[in-house]
Amino acid sequence: MSDVVIPEYRDEVAETIAAYVVNVSGTLSEKTQTAAKRALQDSVAVALGAFGHPATQLGRRFAELMSSASGPCVIWGTSIRTTPDVAALINGSLMRGYDYNDFFVGRRNSGHPSDITTGVIAAAEWKGVSGAKLLEALAVGYEVVAAMFDCFTTAPGGWDYTNLTGIGACAAIARVIGLDYDQTREALGIAVVPHMATDEVESCELNKRGDLTMWKRFNGSDAVRNALQACLLASVGIEGAIRPFVGNNGFLQKMKNDESTLPLLKELLDPAKPLSRVADTYMKLYPVGSVGQSAIRAALEAREQVSDLSAIKEVRVFSEEGAYDHLVAIRQDAYNPISRETADHSMPYIVGAAVLDGFIRVESFDLDRVLEPARRAFVRDQVKVVIDLSLGAMKDGKLKRASDGYLSRVEIELNDGTVVHGAAQPFPGHPKAPFTDAEIEEKLRYNAEQFAGKGETDAIIALLSKAETMANVRDLTALLTFDCAANISLAA
Repeated sequence: MSDVVIPEYRDEVAETIAAYVVNVSGTLSEKTQTAAKRALQDSVAVALGAFGHPATQLGRRFAELMSSASGPCVIWGTSIRTTPDVAALINGSLMRGYDYNDFFVGRRNSGHPSDITTGVIAAAEWKGVSGAKLLEALAVGYEVVAAMFDCFTTAPGGWDYTNLTGIGACAAIARVIGLDYDQTREALGIAVVPHMATDEVESCELNKRGDLTMWKRFNGSDAVRNALQACLLASVGIEGAIRPFVGNNGFLQKMKNDESTLPLLKELLDPAKPLSRVADTYMKLYPVGSVGQSAIRAALEAREQVSDLSAIKEVRVFSEEGAYDHLVAIRQDAYNPISRETADHSMPYIVGAAVLDGFIRVESFDLDRVLEPARRAFVRDQVKVVIDLSLGAMKDGKLKRASDGYLSRVEIELNDGTVVHGAAQPFPGHPKAPFTDAEIEEKLRYNAEQFAGKGETDAIIALLSKAETMANVRDLTALLTFDCAANISLAA
């Protein structure tokens, strides 16, 4: 063998990410620490609100098959203990039960970086690390997800965004469990080559119940589960592909990308730069698609000026072009939703429900509400949605429209001719209108209390508010070990 010359194969994408993960400083500025803590709080709030979703109920049945009294990780809302990978998959499905978790819009792609959170918590629980270490790992993961969204696109090949968030999950989990450079590089290879997810879950095709595929609830957590497993495999010396990203059949080739953005990737993932981009994520106060958030804020503002709802003649929504396209144009019949998922992706229904009820919450899309005859008539006959190009146009690009806030404004005309207005503004949780402490506590309390009860909810809120001081992440998961089933209808 000493006379054999083995060629050296390089993969600069894998090398760049791995070097960043192991070398970037974990010291967080006050702004970044606050943002990482807010991302954790928001993720737990979203998860706790989804215990009643049918997909997550079935997920808990699966977890029971894999349960072990000595399992190192808990399935949230239960006393089931299991392995870290199963916990990542099932707890992660809670994040996408409803359209409620954060999102990030990059130069070339967008998606939900908080998909990574429950898997990172599972790894942290297994290792028994501190809250400060968890926040550090989340900041690393968000930084890598943001870089992936800036540098790579999943659209040309019809792939799902979760292929990119899985890479961020791999980075964060590698940081939690302390992989070195070589192990991290191998973990990246194991994560990306065998586990490529197509975008078919976003096809807008409905099943016989009028819903999108249930797998949409698991697609993100499946990517994170695979990332966690990749890190564990690499930790014991298992190797991945030699050139997982840039090889002839590598990740970039299959995604129909190329290496032209490598200089940008190296610039973004420069270990000398402090962690910061977790502060750039967009959060949601309302459980609907990202492009509908501004319209809800405007609708609620206009509604506050109406003392008698029976006096409403017409509700007019003026939306930037992308919001109209996503929540009206591409839908089968946006003015006549027939299910939860056709309703929460219908601009007429979203705005109509906000005006009728004075809020948008998970129960706004319960089937009995969606199909209520008077409500259906109001949405169909009295809500009108049109494009207002002054608020944003497709030609401006998604990044510009997102940074503006996916703007919509609302007018409510009364029978006497009076017209009241809701202004086009960035929505609560947007980087230009970040959550206040009161708003994040409101979201946590509303979502958790219905399943966990007031005392447990108070304890969760108190612990998360000082997450950086947690001695062990198991202190958090211990609070998430309760029986949510007692408060769940089987028909949820």
